[in-house]
Amino acid sequence: MSDQTVNISRRKFLIGTTSAGVGLSLGLYLPLANAQSNDDASVPEVNAWVVIQPDDTVIIRIARSEMGQGTLTGLAQLVAEELECDWSKVTTEYPTPGESLARDRAWGSFSTGGSQGIRGSHEYVREG
Repeated sequence: MSDQTVNISRRKFLIGTTSAGVGLSLGLYLPLANAQSNDDASVPEVNAWVVIQPDDTVIIRIARSEMGQGTLTGLAQLVAEELECDWSKVTTEYPTPGESLARDRAWGSFSTGGSQGIRGSHEYVREG
């Protein structure tokens, strides 16, 4: 490995970093106006958390990450118990941050940490 020094002026550094920043911000632009929401009348949605399909399949949306603590299954079981539905017909899905913004943060915080997934979510998951 050779020790080479790079001569770069302050002006070139500022132009380069500004160009990179602008390029990244334009490349990562996510238009919120086009965010998808499930306002379609054909979707049998009970609320933002629960969708009941015509074949009695229940989709439960969980806004907490599964990190090996059983959060996904535990929260889905809480909702399934409240609905008294057949567990074999229960599926789960994660709402996207875009859906959350389009629905005025219906799922609250998406954060998972400190083993708070179930303890911090069980009340509002049960209430819907």
